[in-house]
Amino acid sequence: MNPKFQAENPDFKGIGYSKIGYFKETRSKIKELELLNVELVLRHNKLEAIFDSISDGLTILDRNLNIVFVNQIQKANFPDTALIGKKCFKAFFHKSHTCRRCPVVLTMQNQEIFSGEIFIKGSDNGGRYYEWTTSPIRDSSSGIYEILLLMRDITERKEYEYKLMQADRMAAIGFLAAGVAHEINNPLTSIAGFSEALLKRLKNSNGGLDPQKMLAFEEYLGIINEEAYRCKDIISNLKDFSRNSLDDFETLSIDAIIRDTLSLFHQRARDHNIRIRYEARFTRGTDRIQGKKSQLKHLFLNLLIRAFKSAEDDGNLDILSLSAGRHIKVAMSGIGSNRNRRCNETSTGCTNNFLGSGSEVDMSICYNIVQHHKGMMQFEISEEMGDIVAIYFPFITCVEQ
Repeated sequence: MNPKFQAENPDFKGIGYSKIGYFKETRSKIKELELLNVELVLRHNKLEAIFDSISDGLTILDRNLNIVFVNQIQKANFPDTALIGKKCFKAFFHKSHTCRRCPVVLTMQNQEIFSGEIFIKGSDNGGRYYEWTTSPIRDSSSGIYEILLLMRDITERKEYEYKLMQADRMAAIGFLAAGVAHEINNPLTSIAGFSEALLKRLKNSNGGLDPQKMLAFEEYLGIINEEAYRCKDIISNLKDFSRNSLDDFETLSIDAIIRDTLSLFHQRARDHNIRIRYEARFTRGTDRIQGKKSQLKHLFLNLLIRAFKSAEDDGNLDILSLSAGRHIKVAMSGIGSNRNRRCNETSTGCTNNFLGSGSEVDMSICYNIVQHHKGMMQFEISEEMGDIVAIYFPFITCVEQ
């Protein structure tokens, strides 16, 4: 046989064996992939079962704010909307654009966890309160590729808080009732006295009034008008505390809130010879916050009542409001002369000394109001005022109003 022919003749038997080996390896790989696929399906089902067992509504969003997954609780929270594939602002709020200060966007930008509360209106003119948290989901390179949004329905809790706050407010009004009655009685006495004087002068005028009597009439009518509006303001402030607190957030002056609340304590302060000294030290445009008027008035009313209950006659109550960085700080000192005990932020002794007979439930309401306004309350020592309760609120500038 020609050696050249032998060299060029392929080994068909060897090729056959190599193909058989290749097919066996391919079949083995396919089987491995099938097993991995089954395992992935089992893991997916397990994760979905875990997500569905969570009592909070869970949503996963991609970086474009598209909803890629929701658990059964979240579907139940929004039964009238197909959530998957929609933008979050469209699915939850029926908006056509991204929400202002969207927590999902902030989470992507800052790579931090954000939380808060929100009221979402329903189709029946009602709505539900939700406590929400946004958390970043990171990839292997620590980059954020999805966002986890948890929403807990706290409507029943909020309704209970409102009822508790309303009951506490009515108890506070009972505490103020005697002083307010006296406060209204003073201008009414002036109104009655000056109006009677005018009637007498009118009867004695015999149809004509000289210039001097006309000046007296003008002066007396001015006093009557001023005192009548004073009564109106007192009653208006009292009604603010007794009305339901389901109002919305709005731009408010913290200085006006404090002054309105203090107006209800003037008579009680006079009765007990307690001097109320309030000073506002704001730089221009930094005395505004976003808040609920009735809740903030309730907060300061509650704190002032506790301060008065621990008061001594001939004492002082000092209140100072000022700008502190990006916050508004309200500092309230204790009342009385026997305040020789020092304290720090964690001292319960300072709390009891300042609040007197105030209950933990009352303070819980105060803390909830402050936290609801994204603020902070703590006990501090001030060189100027001594032991104080300090409350911090984030302010907004006049441009943002």
